[in-house]
Amino acid sequence: MSLKERLRDLSGSFASAMVYAHDEYPEWRSYEDHRDDLNDLWSEIRPKLKRDLEGAEYVDHTLHEMIAAFDAGDKERGRKLACDLYNFDVEKLR
Repeated sequence: MSLKERLRDLSGSFASAMVYAHDEYPEWRSYEDHRDDLNDLWSEIRPKLKRDLEGAEYVDHTLHEMIAAFDAGDKERGRKLACDLYNFDVEKLR
């Protein structure tokens, strides 16, 4: 997949994180699976970003904060951070 497609997937994952919190996932999907997929996706994308390094640092930091919030059971903060990431428009990163 291209970087553009992966960034689109990442944006969609942030949208999902705004909807579902740690214990609110449907039966067919778990928080742990989503968290792991987000980490894997970001790990694949991050090394490919060459121009928007400040934006990449923002996503890296905020993603880790979001996961830590959800892991701690702080749904409100986790959702806020997911919303911040979604609104950051990661699809424009290069």
